[in-house]
Amino acid sequence: MPLIEPHHQYMQYCKNSKKTFYIHWHDLRIEMMPKILFFLEIGSPHFGIAKYIKENLDCQIYAIINTNKAKSFFLEQNLVKFTNQWFLRDNITNTSSNSDLEYLEKFEEKYQIRLWNVVFSDAIFREFNSYHTFNRDEIVSVVKQICEFYENILDQINPDYLIIRPTDALADQLLQMICKIRGIRVLTLGFTRFGYRAMITTDLDILEPYMLENSDNIQFTQEELLAFTRGYTKQQDVFRKKFRGSQLNWLKTGIEYLRLISRQEYKRYYVHSGRTVLRVICIEISAKFKKNIRERFLNKNSVKTLPDEKFVYFSLGLEPERTLLIPAPFYSNQLEVIKNIARSLPIEYQLYVKEHPMQKIWGWREIAYYKEILDIPNVQLIHPSITNEEITRKSSLVTAVIGTPTLEAIIYDKPSIVFGKVIHSSLPSVFTVKNIEELPTIIRKALETKVEMKDVNKFVNTIVKNSFDYEESVLLVQLNDRLFYGGYLFDRDISVEEIKEFLDEHKEIFDVLGTKHLEKIRFYENQKK
Repeated sequence: MPLIEPHHQYMQYCKNSKKTFYIHWHDLRIEMMPKILFFLEIGSPHFGIAKYIKENLDCQIYAIINTNKAKSFFLEQNLVKFTNQWFLRDNITNTSSNSDLEYLEKFEEKYQIRLWNVVFSDAIFREFNSYHTFNRDEIVSVVKQICEFYENILDQINPDYLIIRPTDALADQLLQMICKIRGIRVLTLGFTRFGYRAMITTDLDILEPYMLENSDNIQFTQEELLAFTRGYTKQQDVFRKKFRGSQLNWLKTGIEYLRLISRQEYKRYYVHSGRTVLRVICIEISAKFKKNIRERFLNKNSVKTLPDEKFVYFSLGLEPERTLLIPAPFYSNQLEVIKNIARSLPIEYQLYVKEHPMQKIWGWREIAYYKEILDIPNVQLIHPSITNEEITRKSSLVTAVIGTPTLEAIIYDKPSIVFGKVIHSSLPSVFTVKNIEELPTIIRKALETKVEMKDVNKFVNTIVKNSFDYEESVLLVQLNDRLFYGGYLFDRDISVEEIKEFLDEHKEIFDVLGTKHLEKIRFYENQKK
């Protein structure tokens, strides 16, 4: 017996050691896996991207989910196995209690984030909200809840990456900003405004330093360059015609939407403050009438044929829209920008202001807005049916707060002026206004500037090298038509089978999107070595 006992103890020791080694190895393996946090909404393609990444990368994957009725889908689905997931609306309410300014003061200092600037970049807190005017206590309460919610999650999981759509509201904008300050790599899928090409960057419309290195030297013809810009214009046209373009869908969703807004879980989320069945009915009917009246005014009082004279072109940006409110918050009052440009022009020039065709989705602007433009003596209001191509070709200079026309301008050998960071800011013919008092000088300098094709080719090569083919508008239109009544109602129950069928039918597109995100992750992982 004594001869057998040591052997037995040794075997038990080996067995325990092997088990301990396996546990440590397993823990170490998990620790070494990239941690990826997704910000998900039911109407974006990012769930499909998450599915592809989980299937093709050994990683830990998490999700912050912003949804209401589709919560049941995320709880029931087994298409993506998240390590953990949190529902934003379960943690953020419209209450005005517990407005802890001391916490927010420390938060601002810690992250160097100007919270009021972020608040005013969200249309829900601006004049665009017809249902509720938030007071200071309500806003402070909401901001505090969001900040605490995100800090708790990030402290808990410490992710390596945040994958998020282009931000356009307080909740998603704050998450992106906090992650950047904490050193979490942000991956944002966005358009390039060049044809059917998309790009994954930290900030939409901002090229990262490494992207400017080692570009190809392909010499594009003007026709090839024009094909890029026309492709993007075509995408916008497709989306504008299809998004909320069916009166039948509007009627179909009406009753379902009224049922939705009467539910308590809908009302408790701050974005929906002030929405009652009666108010929604009144405002929606009123909006339909106002849209028709405004359109008639615009048709009657705007120029449909361009006269032969010297002019500077200002392209009105869509409102409410993130491209105005986030990249250029101090120039989001476009009326003031128009007046400042008008007073800065040389005497021989007029300012042509063209309405954005997509503004139709929001029922056009108030008539008083158009009248204020028409009252400026050296300004002409141009009808949205006139194409950017036509007006740009005939202009001497293209201006916009932030917008595609200033990018298209370089293809037509026209200089441009912007009031915030844009993807083409590096071009010598693109001038960025940083001090409004310098605007008269900048305009005169821009008018004398010639666009160099070598600069244009270098820029386009950079875009092509760092982007990929992706028909975003086609995918979104099909997604809206299939699941969301043409874009009229996103807050609805979605079955697992519906999502699975859509992902399977568009597998090729989601494979491309997933592959491109994986390439970015592997690029950044290699930089760590």
